[in-house]
Amino acid sequence: MKKVIFALILIFMLWPVEAFAAPQDSGNWYKEMENLLKDQLNELNTSDWEPFLKYIHEENTDILGNKPAEQIIGDLLTGRFTFGWQDFLNLISRTFFKEFSLNLSLMAKIIVIALLCAIFRNMNDSFNNPSVGEIGYFVCYSVVIILVIQSLISIVTVGRTGIERMSGFMQVIFPVLLGLLMAVGNFTTTSLMQPAIGVLIGTVGSLLTNIVFPLITLSAVITLVNHISERVQIQKLGKLLNNLCIWTLTLIFTIFIGVLTIQGAMTATFDGISIRTAKFALDTFVPIVGKMFSQSLDTIIGCSLLLKNAVGVSGLIIILLLCLTPVIKIFTLMLLYKLSGALLEPITDKRIAECLNGIGGVLNVLLITVMGIALMFFFTVTLIIGTGNATMMLR
Repeated sequence: MKKVIFALILIFMLWPVEAFAAPQDSGNWYKEMENLLKDQLNELNTSDWEPFLKYIHEENTDILGNKPAEQIIGDLLTGRFTFGWQDFLNLISRTFFKEFSLNLSLMAKIIVIALLCAIFRNMNDSFNNPSVGEIGYFVCYSVVIILVIQSLISIVTVGRTGIERMSGFMQVIFPVLLGLLMAVGNFTTTSLMQPAIGVLIGTVGSLLTNIVFPLITLSAVITLVNHISERVQIQKLGKLLNNLCIWTLTLIFTIFIGVLTIQGAMTATFDGISIRTAKFALDTFVPIVGKMFSQSLDTIIGCSLLLKNAVGVSGLIIILLLCLTPVIKIFTLMLLYKLSGALLEPITDKRIAECLNGIGGVLNVLLITVMGIALMFFFTVTLIIGTGNATMMLR
């Protein structure tokens, strides 16, 4: 009997019993993720962002609400960030009409002087004395040159300052983005991009300072000199200088984006395979706790990826707002010069109308320069965001 009882007990002990783990509380999991994201966010050094955010706020815009950088990134992480599109459109219209009204007095002076020049031209035709009309034109044109040079110095300074401000912000945001790329597992990408980005940003600044802006200034001077007399014709040289500026910008843009794209595409695959290999090694060769470490690694990398994307998106918004005011100012003045040239063409001496139209063309090159650099930085940040995401897909 004892043997039978023992056999029954043994059978019951060996009988398979299904057991299910209690489902993990999703609230605790979200809380853990949120705490991890807060810890990583607190470790970021965003104090260097504050001067740029202060400048954006001083431009009479509340799009970002005068928030510190950490709060903007935190709002993006939690989904509480709202971009004030109405404020954005109001900023564009307000800045445009403000600059239009400020430069309208300048255009009014130029138009009045051009009308005086037309009067001298009529006197020249009446008295059949070419010297009187030519002297009157030279005096009027000299005053126009003074007014144009004053506005050009001011607007070129605006464009140069805008590019320097964007370049300074890129030098601030790149270390943060590259550090987060390394946290995601892009060790190879970071090691290659860090020196490349440093060299490229320095080269871009040097080329703009030493080549592009002097060419723009020289083109404006040639445009003014070209219309002093009908005997002096150097219009083709001015167009050549404008084309040189555009070709230089195209070369800079192609090299900058091309180098970073090739590096990102080559290293993203390698980093993705490296992360996958490390996870497999943890799961396979580390008994018992290997799986737990692998899952923890996934959580940390996922949080770093979210933080990197939030930092990148906030950087894109700041770049957009940094370039907005210079672009609107340059566009407004360019539009006024083009409009003045078109209105004065049937009234005054054609040389003044062509001069104003030519200055508008020079400002168009300046506008392309500022917008091209902003677009290049915009694409670069987007490329870094995409490189980290591609690595996570390949792992």
